[in-house]
Amino acid sequence: MAENIFPDLKNEELVAAMNALRENENKDTQSAFVTAAIKAKYFAPADVLNSDGTPIEGSGKMEIPKDAKFNFRMLINNKGEKYFPLFTDIQEFQKWSKSSQIKSIVVIFPQMADLVSKKPETSGFVINPMSQNLVFTKEILDNILKNIRENMMKQTAAPTGESEKKQMTLYFGKPKNVPDSVMASFSKNLAKHPEVRKAYFLMVKQEEHENYLFVLDIDADNEKSKKIADSLCATARLFLSKFPVIAAPVNSPLGQNAHEITEPFYTKE
Repeated sequence: MAENIFPDLKNEELVAAMNALRENENKDTQSAFVTAAIKAKYFAPADVLNSDGTPIEGSGKMEIPKDAKFNFRMLINNKGEKYFPLFTDIQEFQKWSKSSQIKSIVVIFPQMADLVSKKPETSGFVINPMSQNLVFTKEILDNILKNIRENMMKQTAAPTGESEKKQMTLYFGKPKNVPDSVMASFSKNLAKHPEVRKAYFLMVKQEEHENYLFVLDIDADNEKSKKIADSLCATARLFLSKFPVIAAPVNSPLGQNAHEITEPFYTKE
């Protein structure tokens, strides 16, 4: 029996959509599959390590330290391409590995898509490689991530009716359990950029999707602002792996209310 850090999953909607796609591939079944895949949670085989790189030992459900690191297992196809394997349920996981030494963690679609985009050696991920074997390449994932982020921006800016507002609501809050030492690393990064006046750190949630969000009060052109934001997000990904990391300017729909939610964690001296 494989060890599981988190409870079992079912993903019945996704499995049904995957089977329908294999039986009759068309625009409708493709759309239903992608929609279900984005909403789903998955088992991902990974080595779970302490902050010093030593393995975390244990069996069954385990408490994971805040500063734990994850080394995700990969598959290599006959072309030498590397893919992260994801599994809809424990039965699919056990088809791939019956070893009691391989642990699994629960991940979400945007999290793994973001990880793929940051790993040049990977080509994407594959869902249930021992059965349906449905592949999301890096190019497909980049387009999906781009659409998710663009839709989040549009939905906060566009006027909607009452029925649509409920579907498009974004929830903002303060991130929990982020150590002061990590926040200090973010401030150290920003101190290198005199263009940044203030910076806020929040959580933003839409339906089941959650992201860490940096909001930057910055005096720079778009190109320079993007470089600073990308550098900050890259630093954050070294410490934070639970959710994807994004950034937005303070005058954007995502950032305009940041000062009402939390105090800036960084202020230019």
